Formats: sequence, structure tokens, C-alpha cells
Amino acid sequence: MKIWITRYTRKPEDEITRMKRMISLDAVKPYEIPEDEWEVLQPYISEIVGGRSSEHKNIVYGNSRFEIYRIDNDLEGGILAESKNYYILRDYEEAKLYRKPDSKYVASVGHFYGDPQDAYIDPEERFCVTVGCGIIKYNLCEPFEGYMYDRNTPQWVETGREGDIEWCDRIDEVTEEYIAVSLEGGDKKKFDINTLAPVQ
Repeated sequence: MKIWITRYTRKPEDEITRMKRMISLDAVKPYEIPEDEWEVLQPYISEIVGGRSSEHKNIVYGNSRFEIYRIDNDLEGGILAESKNYYILRDYEEAKLYRKPDSKYVASVGHFYGDPQDAYIDPEERFCVTVGCGIIKYNLCEPFEGYMYDRNTPQWVETGREGDIEWCDRIDEVTEEYIAVSLEGGDKKKFDINTLAPVQ
């Protein structure tokens, strides 16, 4: 079970309220939540996990207010892909990789104009693919360098991101040879798994 936890914090000296969103997987404490906050939230999360409620609002602790709710649909919750040890979360125009089970942020695996639309994590966790305004294949290995535009690195390869943009709606198939995607307008196209060059 996946649960969104949103923390709203406004310190007396601040002019603005800061918001932080985290996910609890199977009632495991998210990496970014301190123990004292977790103790306050745990009874509410237990209610959701036990099926006695689906959300709780206005949980106040210290300078923070919390809202928690069950994620019934991964895509609506922003989760684009999941594997044994990772998941990819859409965060506005960014695709972010998180570690399981404590939801520790690992790295950005892509930025997309108009938001990432879909993602895939290789079952052997060698790489992941994100699509939207183009395609990015990111290698899941140390040092987990965060994605940056206009940077050449062995950590990722990309295509269709500028010039003749490939507007991708969905990843249809990933094999040892190619990635097949559905393009905006209904066309389908294949790209080499290693280079992302178009495949006929």
C-alpha cells in the first residue's frame, strides 16, 4: 500500500508556507521524516492501512500540519514505474528515482517539457526509461548523477528532445534490442536500446 504524506511548515520568521511531499510504502517510515514526526503520524497511517479510513487532514505537530491519504491509483499518485528496489515519481516536469522501502531520493532521471508521460524500470534494474518530450534511458549504477540538460555522460542517453521532437505518450515494449513507444497522434516507433537511434 502506498500513502502520500504532505507536510506544510511555516516557521514564525517565514513569510511563506513550505510544502514537502513524501510516500510511505507499506507503512514504512519515509527516509525524510524524523522519528518524532513518524510517531505522531503512525496511528493515522495504521488506520489507512487497516482500511478504517482513506485520508486524514489537519494533523498538527510543532510548526507543521500534515495531510495523509491512500494512493489508490499509481498513475494518479504520480508513480510512473516500479521495480523490486526502486520507483519513479513524476514531480511536475521531472522524473525522480526513489529507493525502496524507505523512499529515499536517489536522483533525477529526466526533465521533460510538458511532464514525463511514462516510465519503465528494467526487471534486472540495469536501467530505466522515461518518455514525454523525447526519450531518456538512464543507467541505474553509481554514482547516480542527477539528469541535466546538455550534458554528455555515460549515465544516460537521450533522443528526440530538441529539433524534431518525439512527443511520446507511452512505452509499449522494451526488449534487449529496442524500446517501442507510442507517439502523440497514434504512430508507433522503435529505438535501439543502447543508442536510442531509430530502428526500421
